[in-house]
Amino acid sequence: MKSFTLGYLSSHFSGKLIIFFIFQAVLLFSLLGYRSWKDSSTECVRCHGDKTALEKSGFQEFYVTNEMVRTQSKHRYIECRDCHLGDGRAEDKEKAHKGMLKAVFVGEDGSRLNRLEYTTDPLLPTGDNRIYELLPKVEEAGYLYFYEDIRNILWHDRDPDTFNFDPEIAEKTCSKKPCHPNELEQFSKTVMGINYRQRFMKNWIEPYGPHNCGPSFADLPPGNELKSAALSFNNTEEIMKSLNVPFTREQAGAKQKFCNVCHAGCLDCHYTPSNEEGVHSFTKIPKSESCAGFGRGTSICHPGAMQSRRGETYIGGDYSVPPGMTPDVHYEKDIHCVDCHLTGEKGMGDIERKATCRDCHIEIEEAHGRSIHKNMDCASCHIAELRGYQLTVWGPGIVAKQPNPFKKYSLYYGMQKPPVLLKDQNGIWRPYKIWPHSLGNFKYDIPPSSSVKFRWPEGETADAYYIVGTFDDLPANNKHLLWFQIEQASHPYGRGRECESCHTGKGQVSSSSWEFYDNYGAEPFKGEHRIVADSKGLRIEGLKNTTEIKRMAGFKTEDFASWLHMRDRWKIPGDFSIKVDVKTYEKYLSLTRALKKELEKRDNSLNKLSKKQLKEYKFNKGIVLHNPDESSLLNPPVTADQ
Repeated sequence: MKSFTLGYLSSHFSGKLIIFFIFQAVLLFSLLGYRSWKDSSTECVRCHGDKTALEKSGFQEFYVTNEMVRTQSKHRYIECRDCHLGDGRAEDKEKAHKGMLKAVFVGEDGSRLNRLEYTTDPLLPTGDNRIYELLPKVEEAGYLYFYEDIRNILWHDRDPDTFNFDPEIAEKTCSKKPCHPNELEQFSKTVMGINYRQRFMKNWIEPYGPHNCGPSFADLPPGNELKSAALSFNNTEEIMKSLNVPFTREQAGAKQKFCNVCHAGCLDCHYTPSNEEGVHSFTKIPKSESCAGFGRGTSICHPGAMQSRRGETYIGGDYSVPPGMTPDVHYEKDIHCVDCHLTGEKGMGDIERKATCRDCHIEIEEAHGRSIHKNMDCASCHIAELRGYQLTVWGPGIVAKQPNPFKKYSLYYGMQKPPVLLKDQNGIWRPYKIWPHSLGNFKYDIPPSSSVKFRWPEGETADAYYIVGTFDDLPANNKHLLWFQIEQASHPYGRGRECESCHTGKGQVSSSSWEFYDNYGAEPFKGEHRIVADSKGLRIEGLKNTTEIKRMAGFKTEDFASWLHMRDRWKIPGDFSIKVDVKTYEKYLSLTRALKKELEKRDNSLNKLSKKQLKEYKFNKGIVLHNPDESSLLNPPVTADQ
């Protein structure tokens, strides 16, 4: 075989062709070399690693080195440009920062604020309120105060105009090779990534009833894969037609941008700046705080849906609305959201909505399945109260500092307890957060629902609603569409409810007390009502303000408190009572009381047991508390006569 030499090439190819091949090779290697040279972050490191120069310019907080970033982020070979883009070879500041990705400071007017006008401090936790700890603050007289103009902080993977997670930005950063290309592809096809449920709400009624979040004002249509961060006005014209007042594309866009703030991207889960690990800290497995917005306020990630809408909490304390709820017992044992809500078959971001206690409490779930309460979800007994929104009124007001017919007056923050129990679409009793809604200036007549309607009848969720109907006899903003929001509650787990809290013989009554905190409409005022569920139906009773309502200039009560004119109209016909046989109830009540009394006595003598006996006792205790019929497991057994 002849050797592959220039002599061999010259005998088979012309000189011009050989020169062409050589030129192509040189060009290819030059381009690859230039690309590699250009991808460097040399000038980023030179500038930001010069502590003396930064101190002289007043930006010492931006001092950072390669070693610091790689240690904090746990990415061994990471470069500045890998995450921030920009030009890492430019020596001029403006050229270097052109196209660079930065945190998005969202203003109350819906604009992107200039961070440097508020703070040059690194984005690290400050203050003693955990849910707001990453928001920048100003110190006055020894106290830290929030900037009123700053609504939220979004991370670098958001579109700065629409505030949506931007897959095109992620492709250039998190998803670039050899980083996480597979993870972005997976996430972009999940329910979380495509914002599946919200984007299905094309108007106020279709396809699954009116909702606390409103329709998809200007969001992208539902699809199987997220490909854009843009706005879409496909639904806007239909929403316009349903109103008695004007509604513009600009107003729809303003509403949608604030909706987009809630919906997650890569960094919402995995970027975790902390005082302990630094401003570039990343977490491979998200902690519960990441699911709850990681200290960036109450309207991002799950604080909006979980804490405000469902009235739940998992972390408790500051991470509840209003603050002060007891943490979920599992959080106190260092069990985080993703420990129970596992990743599904679609991969990254395919977080399973349903979690089962059986994964840990096998013997207890089996005992519960044999008990008289086998048709009850565990949460029915183990959730004692629900907070968050207690009323929601959609009416004319101010959104992004501009007039808008769809201002959501939802900051009627308070508590309802105990939760009302209802049967889901499969006949399982569950705790629900139930609260009245109204929408003003609605054009169409909508009849009442035939019954409580589950939004996803196939069981994807157990959330429901009931349309009360439309009313046009108020002094202003007619017609008013009324409905019940009925949201399944799953947290916080704590000690079980007492038998009497369900089996009163007089129906279920949940007491709600609240305070109106909105920035528009009126000064803060307090109120209360009751949610009653019995053989006569489900209804709101005693709805009233308990302190004076002082309206702000330019607002009518019909705008923010239309319930003042419709106090007794939220009603659902039907039988919502918890049926019970009196003799059976008395039998189990007596046995349960005897069990608790005896177990309390035995708990005080645990130091007398061996490790083996203690393990056996705790095992059997869990079983008998969830199925008193098996109290014979205790030695000696407990009877109702004790």
